[in-house]
Amino acid sequence: MKKLSYSALFVAVICILVIITQSFVFEPVQSSNNGENTPIKRPKLVLAGIDSLTNGPIYQKTKSRYLDDFIPRMHDVFGDGGPGYVPFDSIYFKQEHGTFRFSYGVHEINDLVPGKYPSQYSLDLKGIYTKGGYLRWMRVDMPRSMDWKYGEIFYLQQPNGGSFRVGYTQSGQREEVHTKGSLKLGVVTLPKNKYDGRLTFSHINGKVVIFGGLFLNDHGVAVSRIGQGGDRLDWHARIHNNMMAQWLKELNPSLFIFNGGMNDRSTLSAKGYKYDLNNYLQPFIKENCRLLLVAPNAILGNNRILKEYENVLVNYAKNHGTGFISNKEALGENYLKAESKGYMGDRIHPNDLGSKVISQHLFNYLIHEDKFSSLFHTDELPNNKG
Repeated sequence: MKKLSYSALFVAVICILVIITQSFVFEPVQSSNNGENTPIKRPKLVLAGIDSLTNGPIYQKTKSRYLDDFIPRMHDVFGDGGPGYVPFDSIYFKQEHGTFRFSYGVHEINDLVPGKYPSQYSLDLKGIYTKGGYLRWMRVDMPRSMDWKYGEIFYLQQPNGGSFRVGYTQSGQREEVHTKGSLKLGVVTLPKNKYDGRLTFSHINGKVVIFGGLFLNDHGVAVSRIGQGGDRLDWHARIHNNMMAQWLKELNPSLFIFNGGMNDRSTLSAKGYKYDLNNYLQPFIKENCRLLLVAPNAILGNNRILKEYENVLVNYAKNHGTGFISNKEALGENYLKAESKGYMGDRIHPNDLGSKVISQHLFNYLIHEDKFSSLFHTDELPNNKG
């Protein structure tokens, strides 16, 4: 009994020393949102999602993500505006070759059933949350290919919310953020990035939800992936509309390139697809975000439901004045034509070559279509670009 008491006392002393040490090493600072921490000319932000045609399977040698070609193409022509919105999610960072680590007691929103708290408040069903606890932590090492100068962190302000500290790993300064308040999207502006972009979240205490961050440069175009391979429109349609409106106000995207439904085809009727599409895109329409709806490529097998989905997209585009483009225009009207040209990686996904063809088709559409050309200053482009 005496031995047990000494052991408990020893553990308690060590815990107190750790807390005191962390408190002295990382000095919390107040939020600062002056001109030095914002871009000179805010880059154009493009969001793109939501399923594997954008984000692709991550364990295949043959990629099927058109954004792998589209993003550097946009940066080469219009300038690198930064990575844009980045979710704090292990699958995302594995996909983009960054590092994402967190302590015991920190959980990922991506593991939740869509629509379950706090998933319904996330932009893309991603982020981290804690149910309670003390001194939890998270480390975010951005991929080296992603350069940025200005950052904002998004969290959930909520009743009974806890607190956290955030700062650059190489700096001793940490900004302390208290998340208690009425339910809304919270934002903290980081100091200008003078380091290597690695971020440390420490002293995560109590009930906390941190979604991700917006990371930008001084000008150019930033393109962000929304969702991931395997995602369904049905899942994203469960995001709370009022919170999505807050997201769009904060991010202020110039364009949302929407593809979604490939993974709904066995469970969602055309009527259900139309309902979910209207519900999901309603905040984008209200916030006057330009939309480009993308119909998927043909697959090997029964394409009936995908054709019905395409008709829904065509009618939505007509009724709301959005853009519409079909991947079949680039790859071929049916699977056999696309496969004969060497564009398909499997019975559903285009391969690397097919994705590049989709990317070029999309790029040419955006810079020549009147609905979108003004976004990217096409009058400054040489005639041979594309």
